[in-house]
Amino acid sequence: MKIHSKENLYGEYTVPSDKSITSRAIILGSIAKGKTLVVNPLLCEDAQVMINCVKKLGAKVKVKGKAIEIKSAKKLRDGQKFDCGNSGTTLRFLCGLVAGSRLRAVLSGDKALNQRPMRSIKEPLEKMGATVALTNYKTPPVLVEGESVRGIDYPMHIGSSQIKSSILLCALQGGVKTSIKEELETRNHMEILLKQMGADIEKDPTTGVITLNKSEIKGKRLYVCGDFSVAANFIALGILCGETVCHSVGVNPTRTTLLDILRRMGAKIEITNRRVLCGEPIADITAYKSKLTATHVTGEEVLKIIDEIPILAVLMGVAEGESIISGLGDIQYKDVDVLGPVDEMINDMGGDCRKFNGGLVIKGVEKYKGGEVCVHGDARIAMSAAIALSSSENGGETDDDSCVNNAFPGFFESLRKNSIIRIGKTADGDAVNGIHAYILNKMGVKNFTYSRLCMNDGNVKRAVVESKEFDGCTVNYPYGGEVAKRVPKLVDTAKIVRSVNTVKGGCGYSTDGVGLTLALTHKDVEPTGKRVLLLGCGSVAKSIACVLVNSRANVEMYNRTVKTAQDFAKKLSQIKVLDSLPTDENYDIIINATPVGGGFTSGELPVKEELVKNSTVVCDLVVAKEKTALISLAEKEQKTTVNGLEFSFFTTYYSACILTGREPTTEEAFAFLSEYLNKSV
Repeated sequence: MKIHSKENLYGEYTVPSDKSITSRAIILGSIAKGKTLVVNPLLCEDAQVMINCVKKLGAKVKVKGKAIEIKSAKKLRDGQKFDCGNSGTTLRFLCGLVAGSRLRAVLSGDKALNQRPMRSIKEPLEKMGATVALTNYKTPPVLVEGESVRGIDYPMHIGSSQIKSSILLCALQGGVKTSIKEELETRNHMEILLKQMGADIEKDPTTGVITLNKSEIKGKRLYVCGDFSVAANFIALGILCGETVCHSVGVNPTRTTLLDILRRMGAKIEITNRRVLCGEPIADITAYKSKLTATHVTGEEVLKIIDEIPILAVLMGVAEGESIISGLGDIQYKDVDVLGPVDEMINDMGGDCRKFNGGLVIKGVEKYKGGEVCVHGDARIAMSAAIALSSSENGGETDDDSCVNNAFPGFFESLRKNSIIRIGKTADGDAVNGIHAYILNKMGVKNFTYSRLCMNDGNVKRAVVESKEFDGCTVNYPYGGEVAKRVPKLVDTAKIVRSVNTVKGGCGYSTDGVGLTLALTHKDVEPTGKRVLLLGCGSVAKSIACVLVNSRANVEMYNRTVKTAQDFAKKLSQIKVLDSLPTDENYDIIINATPVGGGFTSGELPVKEELVKNSTVVCDLVVAKEKTALISLAEKEQKTTVNGLEFSFFTTYYSACILTGREPTTEEAFAFLSEYLNKSV
């Protein structure tokens, strides 16, 4: 999969549902009394494997849109052979369920799963009375025979939520009281779901002992939140490239240790809109571009970030100093080797990583170069590499994109879908970026990226070529004319002004004129028949002139370089070109489409005070954090005003409609602006 470099990015994402919670909800639904509805599940390969297996036990399962309906069997089927595919979670959970249900079953998987060590599941289940036979005393296929079930007080010396869950399933089905003492706290999704479904389960806040008493669980409506492990990739994208927002992400404290580590490294991360659904804490996570410093991660922290190690390594690769991840030697019970592929990934992209027994040493570089990355069929490596390549100098390519289907089937599409690039200078466009993001959100577009291609080298041809890899393009001053030369088709006003601010599907548009007209309409100003003084003859002024002429306004244009305005008037003969700036004329509308009053000219007036006093409406299109001198004077004189923010909002609204194929409406634009201004107060 080809990955293009991104800079100054703004992206909003709705991440896929949590795979861990989905798997647990399915297996609990298969043994709960009555009907269970799992809402917003992750319908990935692992989930389908789990569904197939509980069906073999006798449960009835139907996928209905974005939900899974499960009806438990009155009696579970004995003597089954289960194919767990590549899902170690399914195999471990079923071992506990089969043992507790006093059944006999053989469990195996694909070639990769059948090579994973499973000895850690054997000891606790045999202590509970089951027989667990492994192939060569180590790996699947596994024979499980449940006999009499005994409750146990089990000290867990390894951090594994899957083994803990298997023990709890065995105790639940066996109807026995069981306690578990974790040395290292692990994911507690199983405990939360059991509690939600009526089980008598508690955790002692002092000792940390989890106790499940004899219980019967009942079917319930269960909601699955967004997967934090997947969100971690987009959090990293924000830290590396600009700003990202992930919506409705699970922020269970047993899952978010990565955030603590990243903040320790200097990352700016905000958590907002906190709430709780079905016992799980959920929130929106915003990550900002940050300068990172090295850190050392070991012990309990490592075991809590197993799934996030690849993306953490990517961030460590650009942190100042030398970072170390250690203590990974004991994770073999859970997974295949992750250190080798991570080490290879970092180095292939131009980073500096060295593997040692149980860990990694990573020296930070200023920026990844890019390149080709072998992901070894691992979704975590594939997603982490894609994020790193997005932040690299040259971009690059991953050798396999299908492996992400078990974690986030739409990951690569999400990186590219609704991807918009803005061609402009390094320092411009920040306000417009935020407006674009807000409008797209209001339009219901949740998964999008908004990048800025900084034109410090002035290579417009390169920029246009790169922009073709995105769904759409917006253009900042002064590049509209140069970009227009390279766009196959110019539409409406853009054909006259020979400049664009929006490109979609090979067509170039200029939305400045319609944006200004909408801003005037918003202030109940009708330009027809009005005398208008238009300052400037850049692409914005030209676009506005075209629309005003079509509205039958009487447009007089003044530009410091008079010949530029005269040349334009040859195309648009209805406008009058002024040789000098008026001082005491009476105009209905004054429009400043020059940069005067912003930037280093802040505080300056583009016209004499007398002109403002004699006018009715004043429009200053300069986007500034503070009121411009022109707007301040006009408000003092109690004139109707249109400021740069209002103009930019409506211009951007039309641009967003073009980029999304949406039909613009005046009512919608006004409603969006009202909400935006109220939100900004």
